[in-house]
Amino acid sequence: MKNSSIGIIGGADGPTAVFVSGDPVGAILTVAGIAAAVVLLAVGIVLWVRHRK
Repeated sequence: MKNSSIGIIGGADGPTAVFVSGDPVGAILTVAGIAAAVVLLAVGIVLWVRHRK
């Protein structure tokens, strides 16, 4: 198993960059995992806001 690394650089007022290094297959899976986590986080926030009202 090869090592891979991911770095996220972003700011409150600018674009966010995601840098991935290492095994291409592992990098794709890592980025897919991050995308899934962001979607789940967004859904959770929407549900929490609706429940709060």
